[in-house]
Amino acid sequence: MYERILKTIAPAVLASLTSAVLAAQAPPPPPPAPNLEIRFATEAPPRPRYERRSPRPGHGYVWIRGHWHWEGTRWAWLDGRWERPEGRVRWIAPRYVREGRGWRYEPGHWSRHRLVQGEDYRRWREERERDRDRDRR
Repeated sequence: MYERILKTIAPAVLASLTSAVLAAQAPPPPPPAPNLEIRFATEAPPRPRYERRSPRPGHGYVWIRGHWHWEGTRWAWLDGRWERPEGRVRWIAPRYVREGRGWRYEPGHWSRHRLVQGEDYRRWREERERDRDRDRR
């Protein structure tokens, strides 16, 4: 009878011990990602540049295409690069969206990053809303 109970319980006990040991050996999760700011650009981004990919440096690396980044007064080109993501994340390419007389720029980021409105974009939206309210009167 005891053998029968041991045969029933032993696999469950072994499985729970194994998972406890693996959990203790697992690396800690990455620190929280910083927020990235949505920006407002006064001019359209230039056309993307042609880039040649270098060879993949190893297994698990992801190619991130080069793109234009708004630096507050001008566009700057960021070269393409290989990166090895940490954890289960995916790369989200930058977005450029026409808004009124300017461009909303959302920087490229890993899916664990959070986008927030930058000061220049927030100020532009407030001005636009004030202008709309004034025009409605």
